[in-house]
Amino acid sequence: RQHNTARGHIYRSKPPKPKPPAPPIIDRQPAMGIKKSKAKKGPKGPKGKKARAKAKLEQVWGENVDEDARKASQTRVGKSRFKNDSMAVEAVDPLSNKKRGVVSSFDNFLKRKEGLGKKKFDGSMGKKRWHGKNQREDNSSDDSSGDESEDGLNGGSFATLLQRISGPEKSLRRMAVDSDDDLDDSDSDAESDSEASSSEDSEDSDDAMEDNADDSSPENEEDQTDVNDQLETKLTATEDPYEAHFSKPTLPQLDSLQSTEVVPHTGNNRKVTTASLLNSSVDVQMSGPLLDSWDKIMTNVSGAAPNGKSHSKKQNNIQTRRAWEEFSAGPYQHVRQVLAKNWKSVNRSALKRSAGDKEENGSNDGVGKVFSSLQLAMYPAIARYADVLISSETRQNRDEISNLLSLHVMNHVLTSRTRVQRHNRRIKELTNSDENSADEKKLDEEEGDDKWRDQGYTRPKVLVLLPNRGACWKFVKEMIQLLGDAAIVDNGERFDEEYGPLEPGADSDEEEDANAKARRAAVMKQKGAEWNDLFGDNINADDDFKMGMSITPNVVRSSGKKKSRHAGGNAGASGVNVKLFADFYRCDIILASPIGLTMATTSNPADGDEEETEADVDFLSSIDICIVARSDVLLMQNWDHVNILDSLNRQPKKISDIDFSRVRNYLLNGQGAHWRQLIMVSKFTDPYISSTFRRHAKNVAGQLKIRRKVPADDASVCDVLVRVKQVFQRVACQTVSAAGANRLRYFSDHVLPKLIRLNQKHTLIYIPNYFDFIAVRNLLLKREANFVSVTEYARVSEVSRGRARFLQGRKSIMLYTGRAQFFLRHKIKGARHVIFFGLPEYAEFYPAVVNMLNDGLSNIEDGDDDVSRMPMSCLSLFTKFDAHQLERVVGTSHTERMIKSEKSSYMFCS
Repeated sequence: RQHNTARGHIYRSKPPKPKPPAPPIIDRQPAMGIKKSKAKKGPKGPKGKKARAKAKLEQVWGENVDEDARKASQTRVGKSRFKNDSMAVEAVDPLSNKKRGVVSSFDNFLKRKEGLGKKKFDGSMGKKRWHGKNQREDNSSDDSSGDESEDGLNGGSFATLLQRISGPEKSLRRMAVDSDDDLDDSDSDAESDSEASSSEDSEDSDDAMEDNADDSSPENEEDQTDVNDQLETKLTATEDPYEAHFSKPTLPQLDSLQSTEVVPHTGNNRKVTTASLLNSSVDVQMSGPLLDSWDKIMTNVSGAAPNGKSHSKKQNNIQTRRAWEEFSAGPYQHVRQVLAKNWKSVNRSALKRSAGDKEENGSNDGVGKVFSSLQLAMYPAIARYADVLISSETRQNRDEISNLLSLHVMNHVLTSRTRVQRHNRRIKELTNSDENSADEKKLDEEEGDDKWRDQGYTRPKVLVLLPNRGACWKFVKEMIQLLGDAAIVDNGERFDEEYGPLEPGADSDEEEDANAKARRAAVMKQKGAEWNDLFGDNINADDDFKMGMSITPNVVRSSGKKKSRHAGGNAGASGVNVKLFADFYRCDIILASPIGLTMATTSNPADGDEEETEADVDFLSSIDICIVARSDVLLMQNWDHVNILDSLNRQPKKISDIDFSRVRNYLLNGQGAHWRQLIMVSKFTDPYISSTFRRHAKNVAGQLKIRRKVPADDASVCDVLVRVKQVFQRVACQTVSAAGANRLRYFSDHVLPKLIRLNQKHTLIYIPNYFDFIAVRNLLLKREANFVSVTEYARVSEVSRGRARFLQGRKSIMLYTGRAQFFLRHKIKGARHVIFFGLPEYAEFYPAVVNMLNDGLSNIEDGDDDVSRMPMSCLSLFTKFDAHQLERVVGTSHTERMIKSEKSSYMFCS
């Protein structure tokens, strides 16, 4: 061996100055972009890789190897920030590209997450405070930890792999099994679950981890147990409901006759108090485990009054509101940080609307400042994946409900995708390891096979049914706003062009004069704000659409062109990629209208000779959340298309691309419907909506129903401005199926003969159901009555001609359908008598039609006998199965008496 030349380059004429003792190893690297103060440079080492390699060989190689020198050689002593003179060398990570002696970023992440997971809650409800200790251990503790790390982790790449999968403490314990045989398996499993839940939150917010990093020590573990005890007494749900949803157990195997017994909330339905939170007319009902959780919260909050006296009304209101805030605080603490950061700005309008109620009823500093009153009542059930039926939507609270649903959907998708990405990395590390199959088998046994079951049969997780493209555009924009600057949107311009607001034609604006524009503006205003929100000039009202939306978190931004105007300008920072118009099998969220999704899943043969092929609904086999928004509008379109819900969570027919080792167990057992969440939002309660919810709401987590009772003062009959006697006639009926036939028979026997005998003109017959319209039209044709019809399917020329003839008296009867009133909002002139063949679904339609009486008849000549001597009249037919429609028209108290009383005729005078 000849190293004289290298030795001459290494040593200088003067010996180098002695180096000061190195500081202890720091557990985490300094934040990126922060320049560290320059330390005084020592003597430079040899130049060149070969010279340094020869110098190291000369120092530590030979017949008599110095063990201390060999250990010291594993640490870089050049310009590295990490020096260790006490021979406590960090383990070398074979799966990373880091040089020896430099701790990998993944190891630092594992150490930081232990400190970040220590959360404490102060006395105020739901307010999260971090208590980081930021203490550094002394040199003796560092030496001991270094020795333990060397003894336990330098045994091979399998040990380091185990550390990267399970965490540092868990790896040390598992590798020291030979010395610690009394290790409890239950403790290790619990520790593994807690680390898995905290690691996902750590991946989503690296900056927050570095600012709140703690050192792991036994004292911190004792503090964590104290915090857990406080959380158990303060909150009902300390676990993450979003993470827990992906590890649901398998339900008992039951046959088809006993499948209904799986739902534990059957017959367990009770009204809960919402004093000071919602209006007294709002009725909130819970069932199942959700109701049990609420009872525990209410018991903890409502303590006994001093001196045995009962609490005052104000104190009860304050306690009730605090109970709802605590009920919401448990799930809200697990919302993804990127969503929680932008939630207040997105939900600002809803918070302003309910700010007065909170101050009046003593809201605290917790989630009371995050959610509105209605959102506080909804979020506990939504976050716990219970089935929800909201029948109290209005134009004022529509944004509150939509914002909350957007938050829930995005948090569910981000949690699922992050969980899958984390498991993919671990599985990739396992497959790329150099250990033998026995070690891999041992790792599988320790981790458990069920841990990797984080997916469904297919990728789509959320299905959102919306009435038109305009509503879809608004809902997607709300979800993107929750991501804030982290959103990286693909195909955003195409989405705005196909689903966004419509631009008025330039030619029409130039040709129309000021008077025409003023008349059109008056007509549009007369149709009402509700109609303009759905079918206004700038609203895309197309009801045939379907679109996939994929969410990919932890995507690094490119420094090139921006993909969308929503994407931020921080090149290199991680963000969330939102791809619109994704394929159904490669998307996470499906947004569609019922008719659009039905046409996509129904295959019709092109030619008559070809056989029909089965519809492809496999992409709906793993839906976790199903939202039916604006159910009242879907009811006016065609409720039969909502039967697409029957295709959810079926076993797929094509299994070629399915990794069954990653599919959750309850899906394999065909129990996906019992863990699927169904959320239906409507403006009112209807038998069709209620029956659909009852048939498809099978979630074992329970149910929440919110409906609004109608006081007598708020009934729509009070909005009638015309002086007319309004008669409500109850038709005898025994079954729901016979209601239409019995109503038609009563009209044919008692109403129509009088109209023909008296030759009564200017009679408007309002028919809410199109099938009833067909029956009444055939009856009038059979009796050869003089009538005209206005429907939603008629041409514009037919409608204009029929309205003119009815106003002039040439047509005595006009048939007017409820869907024509909903979609077109015609102003019918010339009506003096109105007959409601059935009560309208929308309560505001009743006063709108009645107020049309005597409109446009002021110019009629006095020679018209009907106008001169016949007074105005209003007749409404109903059955006992029309209680919901009747309640919205006359009020809840009057409905109970009109349905159950022996009398069949009732009159209201305006």
